[in-house]
Amino acid sequence: MKIGVYTNFAKDPHGMLAKKFCGILAKRGIECAFFHGEGDDPGLSALDRSERIGDVLVAFGGDGTMLNVVGCCAERSVPILGVNLGRIGFLTEASRSDLEQVVDRLVAGDYSVEERTMLEAETSDQKSYVALNEIILGTDSNSRVCSIDVEVDGVKADSVRGDGVIVATATGSTAYSLSCNGPVVAPDVKAFVINAICPHSLHFCPLVVSDSSVITLTGDGSKMRVTVDGRVYPAGGGDCRVTVRKSGRSALFVRLGEQGFYEKLIKKLSYWSE
Repeated sequence: MKIGVYTNFAKDPHGMLAKKFCGILAKRGIECAFFHGEGDDPGLSALDRSERIGDVLVAFGGDGTMLNVVGCCAERSVPILGVNLGRIGFLTEASRSDLEQVVDRLVAGDYSVEERTMLEAETSDQKSYVALNEIILGTDSNSRVCSIDVEVDGVKADSVRGDGVIVATATGSTAYSLSCNGPVVAPDVKAFVINAICPHSLHFCPLVVSDSSVITLTGDGSKMRVTVDGRVYPAGGGDCRVTVRKSGRSALFVRLGEQGFYEKLIKKLSYWSE
């Protein structure tokens, strides 16, 4: 068995916790491949170049760290187990105090693998992106409104004036879309959420569509940007068009069965109950 270990040095200074985990693996005679990133820099070049990450990747950090590694792992069908060093850690499965238990469960094969739908997007300038949470087309300035036409399977669904439009997976429904009053979608529901960011309208409400739908967002040609799981890219000049559909890749997450989706929802997102 080989286990990849990735850590975010901003959350795990000098990788001390991850290196401790590697030490536990070494004592069990388990091969370990160590990778790391710095702060907002995904630092995934070594992970991308590696011929074999491992049978499982254990990622130390928060939800941002999980989003950084998920694309590379999905491409190689490697499941991820997240150790939460952040604040919410909705995508993670274990805490820093669970290291011995995590190794025991991985070695014994005492875990399940959960599959999550991902998005892929293609822009009008022929660039493509893959996301777990959401794809956003929006303005590059918080002080300027943009206009975006929304089509679902070639049929116009709405026009939005505001800061942008989010297309979120069920996984992403608990991320940015939720803060824009979007619905929470259970991870086993095969649907996407289309939601506006600060719409200048009295009528707009989020749309829930099938994950087999093809969604097209067309901007008004002003300066715009595409945001992919928090990473920002230029949307291209002219009439900015982003086509979003279900990706052929899936994210795989190791689940230890300690906490279900609704338990995690209450524990991690119900701040007022603390």
